[in-house]
Amino acid sequence: MKNLFLATCLTAGLYGGPAAAAGPGDGSYSQAMMTRATTLTRALARHIHFNEAQYLAVKQLHLNMLTERRDLEILLNGASAEERDTRLAEAQQRYEFELSNLLQPQQLVAYQSLRNNFTAHRIK
Repeated sequence: MKNLFLATCLTAGLYGGPAAAAGPGDGSYSQAMMTRATTLTRALARHIHFNEAQYLAVKQLHLNMLTERRDLEILLNGASAEERDTRLAEAQQRYEFELSNLLQPQQLVAYQSLRNNFTAHRIK
């Protein structure tokens, strides 16, 4: 009986998570954003081997980055191209800083090498 209750609770917890709405800053993410964050994290993990805790932290970082970029694009709709570029560059710098804090030295070197050799067709 305990096992049935535990299995029911786990199932409800897995399928009842906050994935439907995606309001700015409210901590819930759309399915498309979750999928994009997973794809980004897996692509990075193919080149930089994460432990499980790092993988989860990097995925959360990707979710935060995607949310911030979405919010900035909404906020800066109608702003000058220079202001948009500046604010998006600042967000990118924050992402790079937070990612570098999550990585070990050898992983950081691998990431910097990947970033320096990055082209869109290679990341797939």
